[in-house]
Amino acid sequence: MAKPTSRYLRIGDLARRSGVSAKALRLYEQRGLLHPAAHSAAGYRLYDAGSLAALSRIVVLRRAGFSLAEIGQLLTRDATAAAQLLAVRIATLERECAERTQALQSLRALAQRVVSPSTLDLDELVETIAMSTQLKVDWTAHEREDFRRRAEQLGAAGMAEAQALWPELIAQVRAALEAGTPAQAPDVQDLARRWYALVQVFTGGDAAVARKLGDAWQAQPDAMAAQGLDPALFAYVGEAMRAAGLRVA
Repeated sequence: MAKPTSRYLRIGDLARRSGVSAKALRLYEQRGLLHPAAHSAAGYRLYDAGSLAALSRIVVLRRAGFSLAEIGQLLTRDATAAAQLLAVRIATLERECAERTQALQSLRALAQRVVSPSTLDLDELVETIAMSTQLKVDWTAHEREDFRRRAEQLGAAGMAEAQALWPELIAQVRAALEAGTPAQAPDVQDLARRWYALVQVFTGGDAAVARKLGDAWQAQPDAMAAQGLDPALFAYVGEAMRAAGLRVA
């Protein structure tokens, strides 16, 4: 006999309630991480409050950087396995923190050397704007002059502050993507708005400059990888921007 559905959610309802896509929910089920509480007479998956709680744990662990396989081990509540996984994750975070600290120190050193925009080496500024010394972009003389004017308007501290926001934002977008959160979800749209605002800082709202910068990233996968970027991430952010009503270059 089929169970009543009044206190159950179908998979689409659970996806809307949680912000996790139906595709991701099915994947979690395939990996043995999430199970329907029941099935309807027609065979539809049905989820209850316990399912929501289980999904919440999965989402938290995904955002903490654990893979689905690792989450499976954690959900078994094996203390030894959990200790090993936590040790690996701590080491990874320590390495990432060290890399971000080094990047922040470089930006601070750059800011300290700048007394006025005229003393800032233009190539160094452009590399900072591009988020990576590995990224090569063929800027026109007019575009380079626009960068110089924006540097004068923002000041070295303003440029350094905006630049320092990128690593955390990229990591947050990556976590949302890997968690299967739809690009249309409100939280992801908020991330897209922050991304868009930072791009505006560096490009001055010039669509041509934004396209050139985007094309440069797409053409240089090694530079993308060095910053934690990839085409899937760009596509995800672009979709979220469109959902938020932002103009994508």
